[in-house]
Amino acid sequence: MHANIRGFMLDTPNNEITKRQGMLLLIVTVGGHALKHAFNAAFAVMLPSIKSDLILNNTQIGILSTFRGIAGGIANIPAGIIGDRFIKRRAEILGGSIMLVSVFAFTLGVSTNFWMAVLAASLFSIAITFWHPAAISSLSKEFSSRRGFAIALHGTGGSIGETIGPILAGSLMSVVSWRIVFQGSIVPGLLFGIIIWSLLRTIPASQPSASITGYVKSVLRILRNTKLLLVLIFAGGFVGGQTTVLTFLPIYLSEEMDANTATIGIYLALAQVGGIASQPIMGFASDKFGRKFILTPSLCLLGLCFIGISIVPSGFPLGLVVLLMGAFLFPLMAILLAAALDLVGGETQAATVSLVFGSATIVSSFTPTVAGKIADYYTNTQPAFLLAAGLILSTALLAGLTNWQSKSHES
Repeated sequence: MHANIRGFMLDTPNNEITKRQGMLLLIVTVGGHALKHAFNAAFAVMLPSIKSDLILNNTQIGILSTFRGIAGGIANIPAGIIGDRFIKRRAEILGGSIMLVSVFAFTLGVSTNFWMAVLAASLFSIAITFWHPAAISSLSKEFSSRRGFAIALHGTGGSIGETIGPILAGSLMSVVSWRIVFQGSIVPGLLFGIIIWSLLRTIPASQPSASITGYVKSVLRILRNTKLLLVLIFAGGFVGGQTTVLTFLPIYLSEEMDANTATIGIYLALAQVGGIASQPIMGFASDKFGRKFILTPSLCLLGLCFIGISIVPSGFPLGLVVLLMGAFLFPLMAILLAAALDLVGGETQAATVSLVFGSATIVSSFTPTVAGKIADYYTNTQPAFLLAAGLILSTALLAGLTNWQSKSHES
């Protein structure tokens, strides 16, 4: 049975979810994703202050980012299993994820040395990781006929959070310290986590039909899918470039452009504004014309933007490049996720989401450390952006030359 939700199809097998419940699921997951990314983006704005307060160098900042990446990547394994096998508990999973993010943000706010900050930031990343598999797999199942568009709308929520987070954090830090911002975030985090839980618990979710043995066989089967493996490689290259830029852009703005925290927040917000509009458009276009049609040229443009950051002057030119970069910086992950989910069955949706995020994060987690070493060697952060650009452009070339789409999206 199909119900139309404002222009795209809601798939409701066995009448388990109504039109109203589908709309509520979409709104809550998009809104929760915005909140999650507001926390994540605030972390980036505070990096220069964390670096200064704890007396860290660029290599240590890169190591901090690497540990966050490894922790989040490894956490994707249990997150995917839980998202598939305990989908009936998605209210607890998603609400709990937001609450734990705020708890570990508080812990980061009371950190007094480098390794304590690394531990808190890693736990922060693990809590964030548990959002994606349960949320995205739910949308993928309920909106399978418009998967790219639904996942892109979820991503738009993330872009909104990444836009609001830097401005809010930058503004607060002009009044109070980064520690107070992190410590105070526990209140809204716990409150919104409870709200998300209370709303989602009213929406039914189907019980997994496969046994544990059948589920394991399904996961092993998707690992032999060569097209999926290519998508995972693309995700690794994309996230490697993305993470490097997000790690060192605030450092670059603070140390080489002499920007204050409010200005850094504005620049980082600009990096997301374009994605708010472009993400649903790109998702819709990928449903209609194919994932490859969107992914390959978008990666090329993103790589050029990374080069532009390292060479254009501050002010309007840099703001324009950052704005253009934002049209692709987060939206492309939605395309990669949709491409991966096109290739797998319904029983392993959350596991596939975890594979995309996990493999991408683990493969790319060492890139910020390498970039930090290069930045320390040259005593500036501009080479880090060139490294990120090289990763992205290499990924674009591979995506353009290989066959990796599902048959339904091949042109």
